[in-house]
Amino acid sequence: MSKIKAIVMAGGKGTRMKSNLPKVLHKVYDRCIIDYVCDACENAGINDIYVIVGHKHELVENNLHGRDNVKCILQKEQLGTGHAALQARDYIEDDDLILIVNGDMPLISPYTIKSFISFIELGNFDGALVSAVFDKTPAYGRIIRDSHGNLSKIVEQKDCNEEELAIEEVNIGLYCFKGKHLKESFDKLDNNNAQKEYYITDIPYHIIASGGRIGVYMIQNSDETQGINSRSDLSIVTKTLLHNTREQHMDNGVTLIDPDNTYISLGVSIGKDTIIYPGTNIQGETMIGENCIIGPNSHIISSTIGDNTIVETSKLDRTSVGSNCKIGPFSIIGANTYIKDNVTVSSFTEIKE
Repeated sequence: MSKIKAIVMAGGKGTRMKSNLPKVLHKVYDRCIIDYVCDACENAGINDIYVIVGHKHELVENNLHGRDNVKCILQKEQLGTGHAALQARDYIEDDDLILIVNGDMPLISPYTIKSFISFIELGNFDGALVSAVFDKTPAYGRIIRDSHGNLSKIVEQKDCNEEELAIEEVNIGLYCFKGKHLKESFDKLDNNNAQKEYYITDIPYHIIASGGRIGVYMIQNSDETQGINSRSDLSIVTKTLLHNTREQHMDNGVTLIDPDNTYISLGVSIGKDTIIYPGTNIQGETMIGENCIIGPNSHIISSTIGDNTIVETSKLDRTSVGSNCKIGPFSIIGANTYIKDNVTVSSFTEIKE
């Protein structure tokens, strides 16, 4: 069975963000873009992740420090996406399956990654890419198919003619190739295009030209493929993430009094029959029990709360609260604080350590 490895493209400047931070370190609600992408790969069962870093690489490396299965590889010159993927060549074996994903797609799910890999394995393709159709076609490369409906090539928008620009099916920046074919294609890349860059989108063409088979996996939920190139894109992705998370909790039996004004991180667990009031932020790896009342305007960060507990307009930061407790209003419970069952913390109280 092939070993699956991931290459995450995270070396770009993100100039349209107009920021001193690398694009992948901007936050979607409470976590960096790159963290969502790496988590999706890990949760899909990929244990070897190579992150291609470039602009202000030290900051990205520091953010990823502590992830044992992530290795950062420096792209000293930004010469295009194909050149970025090439930096991981020394870590690619012929019988590997290499997933390549843009580092600015925080909504991509582990389920989609696993389904995509299964598509390649079941179809016995030498490589594949994910495509999507949007209500409004974004500035992505167009999928060009032959008369039989098979992939012919990908043309980046800046290189498209008028007929190609009219194509609605686009490449979203998620690929998978057999290691042997990927390495052979690296040697064939050139920068004969409008940007004078080495495009990763040329790799499928080279594999097809050498007699290989490339599949196209059209994703049904195009929301997952939303990339981030601007602050406007960041706000759209954040809104989508928060909406999806709220829906998931409500489907699991949690009451949100005003969903649009309730903010819940992706890693939060909440028990059924708990009620969350407006203005509440629940972040990090928080776990809340059943039949609790949280809010309004409470802020809970990476904390544990037992069953039947009320947290009224208070802040809990990396703390543990038992069952049948009442906190607040207007109390602050700081890090490394442990509150046992059946305890009341009165108004305007601060507890630390």
